[in-house]
Amino acid sequence: MDSKKLSELIVRTAQKDGEALTELFQKYYPIVGKCRREYYLRGYDREDLDQEARLVLYRTACRFDPSRNAGFGTFYRLSLRNRFYDMIRTTNAKKRVPSEPLTSIEANETLYAATVADKSASSPLIAAIVDEAFKELSKCCSALEKEAFRLMLTEHDFSDLDPKTQRTRECIRVLPS
Repeated sequence: MDSKKLSELIVRTAQKDGEALTELFQKYYPIVGKCRREYYLRGYDREDLDQEARLVLYRTACRFDPSRNAGFGTFYRLSLRNRFYDMIRTTNAKKRVPSEPLTSIEANETLYAATVADKSASSPLIAAIVDEAFKELSKCCSALEKEAFRLMLTEHDFSDLDPKTQRTRECIRVLPS
């Protein structure tokens, strides 16, 4: 590929031309393969690394200055190597080490359902039904029944009732549970 066509391809890539990016990526793919062989990145597969390499290629095309005395391939290789170093540092940082190994969602189809769905949580529909039932119950109860019910829900004993209602305490305890 001649330098004029290469320069045009770099400019088109910087202008967000997807076909130019693909063509440029294919031209410089051996650099990606070499970096992938030289550096091991835990938790990244081939597609992840290719995607990172495409991003680096795009950024390199945007920042490339032909007036400097460096070729595009050299600039891309150094940029890609630096990105791989950053990724290695990030995965090796102790505070960022995941508690479990990284896996894709496709590899573990039950992961999404197991981590998002909380079977122990009450549903909003049930909560609305219970709230409505409490409102209806509240309309039918006397003041004494409301106070006794409140004490039962808060796990207090009936000694907290005022002296007028103390005499009915025995009646409440006699009721079958």
